[in-house]
Amino acid sequence: ELLTIGALEAARAGNWDRVEACYSARGLSLAACELDRAAAQQLLSMDEEVRAAILVAQAGISAQLTDAAQVKRHLRQLRESSGQLASERVTIHHEA
Repeated sequence: ELLTIGALEAARAGNWDRVEACYSARGLSLAACELDRAAAQQLLSMDEEVRAAILVAQAGISAQLTDAAQVKRHLRQLRESSGQLASERVTIHHEA
């Protein structure tokens, strides 16, 4: 159960490598023991919370990709309207 809690906390924090590590370790641990029905249900419930966090992250990434595509399209339109060829590359540098 501690590994699943760790995976849930990691998912909420967006630490996907840690989520994977927790689930890998949990898989090995569960293979070596038997769970009663209540413990299995508790793990499944936490798994659903991890899944929900993954879906939220995926939706966020999808929205960012959509926004990036719109910005790219807008920049291309600006270049074309200012007389630059679409094939000319313009690099924009952003300092953090």
